[in-house]
Amino acid sequence: MSDLRFGHIGLGGASRGHAAIVNGDAGSTIVAVCDPSAEAQESFVTALGEGGSSAKRYTDCTEMLAAEELDAVVIATPHTQHAEQIRTCLDAGIHVMVEKPMATTARDARDLIEASESGGKVLAIAYQRHGDGEFIKARELIQSGAIGDVRLIHVLIAQNCLSIFETGATWRADPELSGGGHFMDTGSHINDMMLWISGLEPKRVQAFISNEGNLVDVNTSLTVEFTNGAVASMSYTSLAPEWREEFRFYGPDGMIRIGKGEPLLLCQHNRDQVLPRPAGNGQRPADNFLAAIRGEAEVQAPPICGLRVAQLTEAAYASAASGKPHHVG
Repeated sequence: MSDLRFGHIGLGGASRGHAAIVNGDAGSTIVAVCDPSAEAQESFVTALGEGGSSAKRYTDCTEMLAAEELDAVVIATPHTQHAEQIRTCLDAGIHVMVEKPMATTARDARDLIEASESGGKVLAIAYQRHGDGEFIKARELIQSGAIGDVRLIHVLIAQNCLSIFETGATWRADPELSGGGHFMDTGSHINDMMLWISGLEPKRVQAFISNEGNLVDVNTSLTVEFTNGAVASMSYTSLAPEWREEFRFYGPDGMIRIGKGEPLLLCQHNRDQVLPRPAGNGQRPADNFLAAIRGEAEVQAPPICGLRVAQLTEAAYASAASGKPHHVG
């Protein structure tokens, strides 16, 4: 395969991290970048060093796609812009890696899956936890039956990031751009991991959401009923004094716990096993994207994950608005 010609759409911090990997790949070149901010363009290209000096700069992604012959793009723009940009790239025959969430509606997510499959192009989501050894190990343990069938899940994500969701602070505080607040943003990662590790299919949700005086959600409490009768309790907040992240999966034969900064714990019949941190057989999102394009690896976070997250997210917002349980689908 000849060198891959990359474009980057949206040039913030997330995009820079992916660009560093692409820029360091011997068979890839970043030939074009796109962002409405000239300052963001300059900062992004400067961070690439000599490797980015020849990248052409654009303020409109449609113009960039029309002018450049690209093999792949990385999209890291406001959430509600993802679907249209992904679809445009796939229609142009370009592989896509997108920051979470892939789409803010289930309808868009289904359309993107169809476009990716019909065009034979890679569509990957930059969910980094799919490449993390602890999360991979937890999924393997559940799939192997280490705790029996999952019957109860408890999840907590608490972050001290309220400032980015306060009205007028960032694009994340504008529902027209973000599609929602903390639950749509960080919650996308958490919902994805809960579904991916457990392998369960949500049936209906009951959600309670508080904006704390802002335009987007700050606190969310969610109860989920799954098609197999299992249930989950999930809590999300952006106004905590520190970052806490914890997943607990309970079955008749044991419990698995994953916590931020803590070792993976397997408890079976009152005997705790603190598992050593796995070496990790996953990849960073951009590394996996490159490998998938070259046919060397499967996509770690495929678009079906984006659809499942969109379905759960839509149902939660609908439930919070109506005050009633809402079916997922």
